[in-house]
Amino acid sequence: MNQKTTTFAITSGKGGVGKSIVAINMAETLSDMGYQVALIDLDFGQSNCSVLLNEHPKSSLLEYANHTALKDHILHRTEAGITLIQGASHAVRTQVNARSLLQVSDELIRSLQANHDYIILDTPAGTGETVRWALDRASMGILVLVGEPTAIADAYQLARMVWELDPEYPIKAVVNFADTEAEAHSVADRFGKVTTHFTGNAARHIGWVPFSSLIRKSVNDQYPAVRIAGPVRNAFRAMATNLLNEIHSLPIPMSLN
Repeated sequence: MNQKTTTFAITSGKGGVGKSIVAINMAETLSDMGYQVALIDLDFGQSNCSVLLNEHPKSSLLEYANHTALKDHILHRTEAGITLIQGASHAVRTQVNARSLLQVSDELIRSLQANHDYIILDTPAGTGETVRWALDRASMGILVLVGEPTAIADAYQLARMVWELDPEYPIKAVVNFADTEAEAHSVADRFGKVTTHFTGNAARHIGWVPFSSLIRKSVNDQYPAVRIAGPVRNAFRAMATNLLNEIHSLPIPMSLN
C-alpha cells in the first residue's frame, strides 16, 4: 500500500442529492490543484460520472470483473488528467457475482495506490453492500446532504449504520443545493443535532455547493462546473482545502464488514 494515497468515499442517504456532481467536481478540483486523482464510479446500476464528464471509457469495471474487458481498457484518462473508472457501461449490462466484483475492485484500488494521491469512490445511495465496502476501504466518508426532511432522515440512517459499527469513523458533511452559506450551515447544524442526540456523533461540516444555474448548465452540457471561474469553483476549492486539512488528523477506522 502506498501510504501517500488517501481514499475517500462520497455517499448519500438517498438518490437525487447531487452526489456524483460533487464527486466529479471534487476530482477535477484536486486535479487542478496538482494532485494525481482516480475516480471510481461504484454505482453499477446507474454509472453517471462518465456522462457528467462527457467521457467515453472503452470498458467498465463490471465488464472487467466478468472477464470481458482488459484492465487497461477500464483505466480512462479524462481531459483534466483524472483516471476515471466507469462502474458499468450504459450500453453493456453483464451479470457478475457481487463478491467477485468487489474483490476485483480491491485489486484495482491497490494498483491505483502506486501512482495516485487521492482515490475517490462515488458510491450508490443508501446503505447497501457496495456502500459498506467503499466506506470500509476509505479513510473517511463524505456525506452529501440537502435540506429536505426525507434526505436528512435517510442520511441519518446511513450515518447511524456506520457509527454503530465504528463509533470513531470519520464522516464529513457537504451540503449541496444551498442558496447561501448560512443556509448550508443551518442544514449541517440541524443534521448534527439529530445525529448527536441519537448516536453521540456529528459529521464535521467541510463545505457547501451553491444552488446555481451554472451547475444545471454544466450537467446539461456535460462538464464540471469548476471549470468556470466564480462561486462554484471557489466553493469547491474551499471544500478541497478543508478536506486536505482533515486528512492529516485521520484515525484508523475499524472494519465496517
